[in-house]
Amino acid sequence: MGSGQSTPAASIPAKIATPAGDAKKPKPCCVCLDEKAKRDECMLFSTSDNAQTECADLVTKYKDCMAGYGFKI
Repeated sequence: MGSGQSTPAASIPAKIATPAGDAKKPKPCCVCLDEKAKRDECMLFSTSDNAQTECADLVTKYKDCMAGYGFKI
């Protein structure tokens, strides 16, 4: 087996295929942390019978913030 042997696959660096747009886009868990915390606190600790109505403005602020990063909720 002479010089015609190929290089073992282990020595070739692997390239991870990612779409071009994802390189700059942050993960959804890492953005809008303040808005998310306020929304969650309102929903969890609401004394109202309808927490969705009471916290609607905070939910809207969170959705708007996420949309600013390109996430649609």
